Amino acid sequence: MNKFYHIKMVTCAFASFSFVSAHAQHDHKLHLTTGIGFNNIQGKLKNTFRSAVAFNSGFERSFGKHWYGQLEVNFNTLKYDQQVRDDNSAFLFQNTSSSFFQIGANWGCDAHLGKSPWFVSAYGGTGFLSLGKPRINIDEVTNIATQKIIRGNGIFGKVGGRLGLNTKSPTFHTLYIDGSWMTSSVRPEGSGFRNVAVFAGMRMAMVNENKAVKKQAKKLMNLR
Repeated sequence: MNKFYHIKMVTCAFASFSFVSAHAQHDHKLHLTTGIGFNNIQGKLKNTFRSAVAFNSGFERSFGKHWYGQLEVNFNTLKYDQQVRDDNSAFLFQNTSSSFFQIGANWGCDAHLGKSPWFVSAYGGTGFLSLGKPRINIDEVTNIATQKIIRGNGIFGKVGGRLGLNTKSPTFHTLYIDGSWMTSSVRPEGSGFRNVAVFAGMRMAMVNENKAVKKQAKKLMNLR
């Protein structure tokens, strides 16, 4: 292979990804969403659960020009400092972590800002939430300490919004800032678990890309 072959490969690869990106921004098919941000626990539990870096992910599909549905799956960790002693323990378990799992469905509507690539959206959703509370057991006979997780499970409801930008990037088809408020039926330490979340995210197409990529890959092979 010579340098001209490499130049052709780079050119065709860039063209294929550009084609895929442009197509994905105008279809109504399945997309992958992913983001990074933080959870801010509200109310009396804000000193019990504190946010570390958080991630979210999901699958999103457009219905018509403005409406969309999203299935989201989030598994994160919160910093945990127990504030209320259990009835059978004289200890508080602090400086540790709690697992925070969510799976749910959202329904929203996009509103484009004129002819610009910017848009805003509002959505609401519900789903299942599981929150872990670490506990430690001390066996005074064997002098062995073991840790276990007590889980609180329930349903949640949320409302939120996005400010987004449709790009021409071959990787980041849509970039957005997502903010939401959530309340749930889970009541650790006797208080309702509520959360404000802020994420910076992106949306990437998952379908209608394989044919385009395979076609461009075939062109690359023919350059050999």
